[in-house]
Amino acid sequence: MRRVAFFLNPLLTGRGQRRAIVERCAALLREDGCLVEMQDTLSAYSAGDQAREAVASGFDTIFACGGDGTFFQVMQGVAGSEVALGALPFGTGNVLAQNLCLPRDPVAALRAQRNGNGNVVSIPLGEVVCGALGRGEGGSSERRWYFTIAAGMGLHAALMDLSPNGNGKRFGGRTAYYAGGIRLLLKHPIQPFNVEMTGVDGAVKRFRASELLSVRVAEINRWQPGGDLYSTQLRMAAVEETGRAGLTHAMFHALFTRKSRTLNGHFPRNGRGPGLPYPHYEDAAQIVCKPVAGVSYAAPLLVEADGEVIGVEHATFRMAKKRLRLLRPEALNYRANSA
Repeated sequence: MRRVAFFLNPLLTGRGQRRAIVERCAALLREDGCLVEMQDTLSAYSAGDQAREAVASGFDTIFACGGDGTFFQVMQGVAGSEVALGALPFGTGNVLAQNLCLPRDPVAALRAQRNGNGNVVSIPLGEVVCGALGRGEGGSSERRWYFTIAAGMGLHAALMDLSPNGNGKRFGGRTAYYAGGIRLLLKHPIQPFNVEMTGVDGAVKRFRASELLSVRVAEINRWQPGGDLYSTQLRMAAVEETGRAGLTHAMFHALFTRKSRTLNGHFPRNGRGPGLPYPHYEDAAQIVCKPVAGVSYAAPLLVEADGEVIGVEHATFRMAKKRLRLLRPEALNYRANSA
């Protein structure tokens, strides 16, 4: 770690106290002899290009200073390079930091990651190809994104779309998201979509779902879907086609009882079985989601990745060919990965 770039989300680090914390982190690295430059992200979608320029300019380490969304956007320009990417958590959820066992305090998180040569691990990335936002009716053109936490379609994607200007994150925090989630569960249309899931054994399953995520991490706040950041496969978490009561039932069990359809019967039922649905978990090589022909959708089928709404209508989730060199706490005992 010699030449370091800090990319700051100004919505989360623009206030005086937080800016001072970032300055303190930079000072710690300068004490180690590092050259440190700081740059605000110009917009959410510019962060990847800015990071790509930093890679081309010879920076060997980049820190994303913000939340999971900031890390996600910066990562788009770092993936596949030899540059190490670290996280200084200033966000609402900080799910990646949670799974890396990083302290929530940014200075403590920096100290845990600062010995760069000894704590860089190469991780496989998830990849989503989806209909691009604002590019013709139904998202006719496509974009490709990498993700480290989870990507999917359903009600949770609509929740991520609640605060596109960042005001909810700045002023409401987690409370705003919980309140928004309850409001959506009560009022937002619960819409089905077709799923074609290819298992790790090559077997293909087709069913309709109301909620689906392709997960890469073990924990997302209270929820424990059982993903693995170091695995070369996806962890599918799905709720079969259902209504408002069924989705509420599945979400309750995902968060509090950990009951799943694998413990309660065959999946997929496609709404034909008795009782309300439970969440279903299964390892997958690829997942394709598309609208159901003939269904009139009251709201767009949004696609999200790592907490950011990135597309619409259809999505393919799979493992990427590119990997990410990730900074993580040196003191923790991680499974060995090839660089």
